[in-house]
Amino acid sequence: MGGLIDFFRQNPLAIPLFLVMFTLIIAVHEFGHYITARLLGMRVLEFAFGFPPRVVAIRRGGIDYSINAIPFGGFVRILGQDDFSIEQHGAGDPGSFTSKPWWAQAIVLAAGVAMNFVLAIVVLTAAFMIGTEAPADVVKVAEVAPGSPAEAAGIQPGDIVRTIDGKTITRTTDLRTYIFGHVGKEVTIVLDRGGKTIGPLTVVPRPTPPTSEGPLGVRLEDATTPPTALAPPQAFTQAVRLTSDVVRQIAELPGQLLSRPANEPGPPPVGGPIQIFLVTAAVSQLGVAAFLKLIGVISVNLGVLNIIPFPGLDGGRLFFVLLSAVLRRRLSPQVEAAIHAVGFVLLLGFLVVVSVADIRRAAGG
Repeated sequence: MGGLIDFFRQNPLAIPLFLVMFTLIIAVHEFGHYITARLLGMRVLEFAFGFPPRVVAIRRGGIDYSINAIPFGGFVRILGQDDFSIEQHGAGDPGSFTSKPWWAQAIVLAAGVAMNFVLAIVVLTAAFMIGTEAPADVVKVAEVAPGSPAEAAGIQPGDIVRTIDGKTITRTTDLRTYIFGHVGKEVTIVLDRGGKTIGPLTVVPRPTPPTSEGPLGVRLEDATTPPTALAPPQAFTQAVRLTSDVVRQIAELPGQLLSRPANEPGPPPVGGPIQIFLVTAAVSQLGVAAFLKLIGVISVNLGVLNIIPFPGLDGGRLFFVLLSAVLRRRLSPQVEAAIHAVGFVLLLGFLVVVSVADIRRAAGG
């Protein structure tokens, strides 16, 4: 308990920034649903900040704009969009979600994700205009373990990895994946040391490295450029580039998890709310630009994950809408509601598992 109190004493802004960040990201996401639903003639019942119990609400144009007691995220209620309810309300009402054509339903469902990307590019552009680090497409050796194959080959801290077996390296994940796929085999590495080319160096990644060491015995990091305030066009370009990089990394994650070697040290590269909270605490010490950058990256993550066609997510709802369009008839609302409910429960279970892993990671276990 004392350690927890010390943590919050050292990071007093962690909780408020965490809540502000998630509420902003989710509110912008929900605004996408809200504005497109209204533009397409759907009846919006409520736009809420936070989750019940309700604290206060104002009704305008038949819509409740509410603030709730749990200050985390928010939601929009649209007539006829009762995903987890066996009895669907608003059936036959011209303003209901289900009364509109499939393409209108698809637009409303996809609009939340689209707004996550808009938010990401806006805040990332602002971050780069203020001045923050940018990817340098360079992999740097941060540490070399004594007695490791890397030390024997002459690799030193500060070296830049240019190529491995002739393949250009720009990301640590690419190098790690290649190394773990070639344990016990001879590979050649070309380095840059202070502007001079070193190598090619021959090294054999060990199949059974000591605990907390990899096959080469190095700790790698993706190098970044020094914080520099960019002009708006350059800042926008960097924002789009970083957004694309995050999307690519998320797309590659399932393959990395499936192909992850059993002897690879460290936890899988997956984090949940607790890990995000810890990152927020660290970023709160680094200034406004770093915080905006974190908002942008997490907004992209939530947008991509939310469009996955899994029941309970926007992507799952969108899948059923598109399926109904192909079949030219809507599936049973009761069956669809049951599937979404099961998916939601599975998502909660996954969240618990990831959170437990976060706690173990934070505790060093």
